[in-house]
Amino acid sequence: MAVLPPDPVFVLKGDMGYIHSLSFLNCEKDHTSTLLVATEAGFVHIWDLETNRMKYKQSMGESLQVVHSIDQSIVTQEKSGILKVWNVSESQYENVCSYECYGGYCKSLILNENLVVPQSIGKLDIIDINMKKISTLDPIDDRLGNSGYETGDIILYDLKTNKSCSKIKLRECVTSISYDPLTNRGIVGNSSNMLQLFTIDKTLNMVLKCEINITNEGCSIVKIRQDRKIFVSGCWDGKLRLFSWKSLRLLVLLNEHRKSISDVQFSPNIVNYWKSNIMAVSSGDGSVSLWNFHQILSITGSRI
Repeated sequence: MAVLPPDPVFVLKGDMGYIHSLSFLNCEKDHTSTLLVATEAGFVHIWDLETNRMKYKQSMGESLQVVHSIDQSIVTQEKSGILKVWNVSESQYENVCSYECYGGYCKSLILNENLVVPQSIGKLDIIDINMKKISTLDPIDDRLGNSGYETGDIILYDLKTNKSCSKIKLRECVTSISYDPLTNRGIVGNSSNMLQLFTIDKTLNMVLKCEINITNEGCSIVKIRQDRKIFVSGCWDGKLRLFSWKSLRLLVLLNEHRKSISDVQFSPNIVNYWKSNIMAVSSGDGSVSLWNFHQILSITGSRI
């Protein structure tokens, strides 16, 4: 008899509407107890993971595409292209500085405690937490970080010189990249029904190694877990697929959500309530599911 996929340990629900982004509060050093949820309505919902209840919600703009937690600050990115830094004191939020980037659905990311943000014509700005520009990566001027474009181009940058090292053409409409510097392998999600795995050799040349079929078209996000044993793909069909990062074998398919997966985050520390690290998954259905990897692998009998 086939083993049914496990249920999440808990599902956070409320008046959140479409959810774009998640972030665990990273100033909690010994354990993780707070999850930030950014929504289309412009609110950040703050959830207490010790009680699985929402503490409060804070209006932080319009159509929030991203929320980041950096030290004692929160960074939000709006669809219009405005990034804002918020200082948090108890339940008081103060917008202390901002920065304008290219609007749309391309999300900023954290790199070495700085932010990489999208600009027009495929450029990327690197800025610090005070919203001061450090440098610009320009693919047109051909001036080690990976960036992906709608054209299917993946460009490798040398962050010391701000120049591109190499380039590879993959399937169009790249939506997400996750890279493992220890094995020099990266996984790419796109609008097709294929995930693509590439490698970077000692000469910094990128090579497509294989493709992984995910049945239905459209992958919103791919992410490698911190221990590099598992990677996940969150797809437009609302399904979450867990793979072994070593063998690329599909371990389990989770189908809790009814609409497209929008974000996946792994807790940096143990959540005391669950006595384990957890994975948080958000969706366009307005909910966030919480998963325990040990429970998933135990129930399904999967081996990494």
